[in-house]
Amino acid sequence: MRRRPPADAWLREADYLAAGKRANDMEFRDAADQLLFRLWQEEEGYDWLLEVPFAFKQLIDLHAAMRHAVAVAGEQPQPRTGHPLFHTVFGAFALGFAQGLVSAHRRKHLRWHGGVDLTRMLQEQCDNWGVEITTYYLAAVNAYGIFGKASDVELYGIADNWWTLGDAQRVESVPGVYDCVRLGRHTAERWSDDESLDVATQFAGALEAVISAAG
Repeated sequence: MRRRPPADAWLREADYLAAGKRANDMEFRDAADQLLFRLWQEEEGYDWLLEVPFAFKQLIDLHAAMRHAVAVAGEQPQPRTGHPLFHTVFGAFALGFAQGLVSAHRRKHLRWHGGVDLTRMLQEQCDNWGVEITTYYLAAVNAYGIFGKASDVELYGIADNWWTLGDAQRVESVPGVYDCVRLGRHTAERWSDDESLDVATQFAGALEAVISAAG
């Protein structure tokens, strides 16, 4: 027979969900003019994002980290941003990074309230929230680009091939793609404790590893 969690655990969870929804409202008011949120404002079907606690905060952090990582990668002597596998690595690393951000944030909140670590159920919930955040993020990138569609091509040679991420079978068949997700998660969890961590180096390593594995 499974033991029920203590009542205060449910109270903490309810508090977290409520605080997360309030934070979404505040973050949106502060950043409503950002291109990142235009899809949510103008297209139907994204109302579910408001139900993900702290989603807008995580989106802003995810976008900032990925933009910086891509900019650094694109300025290397032999940039890999124009490689056909770039989109796959970007999507996989972003997924892991989003899941890591969500897990780290939830874990910190638990510790503030006397908890120790995420239960398996909470970890699964965090992973699902990370998937939802990434789903919106990649849809926004598909619509508007990372730096803008024209800038992506002109500055970094990034083709407008984001539609390829919709082919799950193709993406999952790329050697090393799951390693990208794991590295993204680990990087975000470390970055959440130390924002001086060089996310760009981790992303560049993931990109190089996948391209090398593909031959």
